[in-house]
Amino acid sequence: MSFVLNNRYGNVLLLAFISLFFLASGCVSTQNGTADLGNNLTVKGKVQNISLEEGVMTIAPRKGDHVTVKFTEQTAVKGGSLKEIVRFLPVRVIYSVEGGENIAVSIELLPQGSCG
Repeated sequence: MSFVLNNRYGNVLLLAFISLFFLASGCVSTQNGTADLGNNLTVKGKVQNISLEEGVMTIAPRKGDHVTVKFTEQTAVKGGSLKEIVRFLPVRVIYSVEGGENIAVSIELLPQGSCG
């Protein structure tokens, strides 16, 4: 390790590796359909389709199948509003399964550039 720290190019490589690690770490831990402490599930990904009129949104996680959720004006939205949700926006959605449908409990708008 001392060789890397004494070498200018090694320092650049180490800094690049650490930066990539921290950028990726926010994405790697979240999986499609992970359960929280209650009966809710969580999906993190990018919005593929959204219809405000129908109250339906499809999210594409990094791994796994797309998840379609229903939402209403009463669905909690963190970091913005339903009207700000557009295609390819990264989001984290907590949802429950009721009667065979995924019902959004909350939607969190994530910063652009977040891996979804």
